[in-house]
Amino acid sequence: MQVDTVLFDLDGTLIDSAPSVAFILNEMRKSRGLEKLQISNYRQWISLGANDLVRNAMEAECQNVSNLVFDFRSRYRELVTNTGCLYPGVIETISTLAREGFKLGVCSNKPEQLCYKLLSETRLLSYFGCVVGGDTTEHSKPHRKPVDFALEKLGMPLTSAILVGDSTVDQRAAKAASLPFVFFTGGYDDGVKRDGVYKVIDTVSQVLDIVSLDIK
Repeated sequence: MQVDTVLFDLDGTLIDSAPSVAFILNEMRKSRGLEKLQISNYRQWISLGANDLVRNAMEAECQNVSNLVFDFRSRYRELVTNTGCLYPGVIETISTLAREGFKLGVCSNKPEQLCYKLLSETRLLSYFGCVVGGDTTEHSKPHRKPVDFALEKLGMPLTSAILVGDSTVDQRAAKAASLPFVFFTGGYDDGVKRDGVYKVIDTVSQVLDIVSLDIK
């Protein structure tokens, strides 16, 4: 297929947010007299979404999670994310795609404000024509609405786009929108079905192979 548009998930695809998430939630655990958890615990929970991530991390009952999520996100807004959190090859890949005229968008379940914050702090924001967060539309991934919204803002059709992500949420969103799904194995895989994947990549730079571009 001829690809003109690339939509990217954010956490676990462009940015390894696990170190920041682990730091914040371990600080929250400490303030509540709980012991520190290993980063491996957080990696397996991130793809579940903020509510389940925080619930698991804080060993909280369902009725207590909303205040904890609010606390978590408030702390996240105060924490600076640097370019060291980007996966290898992300800057080179994104800048090459943008230079070659590809339309680029972010499709995340992280709140839109936090998406803009992370993209700005990691110097990626200027490359993207659209940023869709989990609260941008009435439905979040795995619903197709965020994908449709992103493509509408970019002015591009489904037939020329791919979605790059790392989780079953991304895979299901792509399927719902009838969009080819490119699975990045370096993220927070929570059981992606390989037989339902358009392409499998181990590094973000392999997106350039899919769209037939070389880093120059």
